[in-house]
Amino acid sequence: MVTGFDYLSHDKTLQEHWLRRVVALLIDGVVIYIPASIFMSLIGFAWLGLIVISIESILFFFYCSLFDYYIGGTLGKMLLRLKAVAITGKMNLAQALMRNVTKVVPPLLVIDWVIGMAIDTNDPRQKWTDQLARTSVMLY
Repeated sequence: MVTGFDYLSHDKTLQEHWLRRVVALLIDGVVIYIPASIFMSLIGFAWLGLIVISIESILFFFYCSLFDYYIGGTLGKMLLRLKAVAITGKMNLAQALMRNVTKVVPPLLVIDWVIGMAIDTNDPRQKWTDQLARTSVMLY
């Protein structure tokens, strides 16, 4: 059984692909979390602590899902020349929501990546929810 980790250890292109995805995620996190945190502080909700993080995480999930669905990627993906695509046909909203669901809770996203790389796969660019949604992220 060949896993994504086997490919990752030898393939410089795949290593660059995953590095781009991580950097794109960090850019998108800055785009959503910083303005949302400032806004929550200004309206007096900063004291809510974890609830605020949950609101920001839900905003992040919808931001990623809607941008993937409508234009094929978030600001971070676009800056790094990545595009989220359906394996066959055009990505539908259900696929966009499915591939981004683990972004609601950041530790789940890490688990999503690890499971995706650990499973025997034909496409080592896919995290687990990409496999479930029949989507992938491509360099354009």
